[in-house]
Amino acid sequence: MAPPLPPTDSQPSSRPGPPPIRTNTQMLVDDGYLRVSQKLIEGLKKPEHPETLANILIIETGDKADHIHISQRPDGQLYARINGRDYAFNTFDGRSNVPTFLHIKTGAGDDRITLDPNVTVRVEIEAEDGDDFVQAGGGPTSIYGGRGNDHIRLGSGIGYAEGNEGDDTIMGGTGHAVMYGNAGKDRLYAGSGPASKRSHLDGGADDDQLYAGNGHTVLNGGRDKDLMVGYDQTTFYTGPGRDTVRANALKARIYAQKTDRLIGTQGSTITHVTPTEAGRQAFKIIGPPDFIQRVEDDLELLRASPAGQKLLEALDKAAERNGAPITLENMPLPTNFILFISTQLQAMSEEESNALEDFDPKQGFIKDGVAGAHMDQIKILYNPSLINKIDNEVTVSPIVQLFHEMVHGWNASNGTLLPGLSAPTPDEPEHPGPPNFELQAVGLPTDAPGFDFDNDPATPPIATNPAPFTENSLHAEMGNPLRTRYA
Repeated sequence: MAPPLPPTDSQPSSRPGPPPIRTNTQMLVDDGYLRVSQKLIEGLKKPEHPETLANILIIETGDKADHIHISQRPDGQLYARINGRDYAFNTFDGRSNVPTFLHIKTGAGDDRITLDPNVTVRVEIEAEDGDDFVQAGGGPTSIYGGRGNDHIRLGSGIGYAEGNEGDDTIMGGTGHAVMYGNAGKDRLYAGSGPASKRSHLDGGADDDQLYAGNGHTVLNGGRDKDLMVGYDQTTFYTGPGRDTVRANALKARIYAQKTDRLIGTQGSTITHVTPTEAGRQAFKIIGPPDFIQRVEDDLELLRASPAGQKLLEALDKAAERNGAPITLENMPLPTNFILFISTQLQAMSEEESNALEDFDPKQGFIKDGVAGAHMDQIKILYNPSLINKIDNEVTVSPIVQLFHEMVHGWNASNGTLLPGLSAPTPDEPEHPGPPNFELQAVGLPTDAPGFDFDNDPATPPIATNPAPFTENSLHAEMGNPLRTRYA
């Protein structure tokens, strides 16, 4: 579940993670089949003044074929028609203006879940087992089809969908969209929309069909024999298997094997890539099967990506040298986070730990041109449904955010984190800017002393990460706009 907090980028740290939270739940309806509850999540950074972080309305049904329809009043109040009965929910908490987050969870059965276009609150839908039909509304929406042959349609808001197991059909709306077919013979359609629309489609395992739409679309076939069809601006990753690409004579970017069938590629840029098994040593994925499969789908794209291959290979080497992989776990909040520490730091006394300087080399930071200690206990907390929109111009898909965290892992595992804080930004001129290690992960210049990342005396030291070990390297490869600042 992802409460509606403002999206943020990663916060690498050797200290504990986010502040504690408190959850209060009130049951609104419980008739033996339908359960509706309101959950308030409060942040306890200042326990004497708890802050409401999320106000969640949870609708749960049983294992019948359910019909659920949601509409919304202008004041935000939600109405639900559930199996022929009408409900109105006044879900404001009375203390804050935190908008309601709607979570719908149906049991087994062929369910039909529809949201009016005027539903603008954040919504998460878990349809679970059965051949389900789900229609999103006008707000940010995450949909999980569960086991079965599902039909999912996204709406005008930012949309995320997973088909999960089964032969699924997923169609994009007019909003930015990220779709994963997962296991099964899936059909994914980016759909129509404005020229500014950005879509990311991943077929996953089995023989899939992926169709680009208006705006810019990234298509990843995944494993097995896939058909991928371009439209407008399209970037193709074929992955393993013998795939067919129809570029339709567009100026597409194509990353494919030499054995793939490429049609209509006039004007396209073709880069031949042989997918590898890179990253097998670098990561230990912990979580339920659906999360593990979802992360594996992202790794499959990176194994078919020139930038991704190099980063995964470097992380494999670091894991082998340090004697430990990076653990990768699900992040239930709408952010991504990396934690790192070393065996040496863990063994320190409290007095020794308190004596550490800011950006201490024992914490993996460079000092006087010398790499710091290698962090050998690294954990990435990844929210695979989080889609960030930065400065209304760069839409960052989940896989790019994961790549950003992996770059932090590469720096931490090699002791090459740039120390210090950047200059104040125009938005907050009275405060120091973001940490230099965030700028280096994006690939932005810093005012930190330069470092010889490639250990080659013939090349000058640089004050940011080298390509391809930057978020902007993957943006450039995919044809996305580059991030010009860290905010």
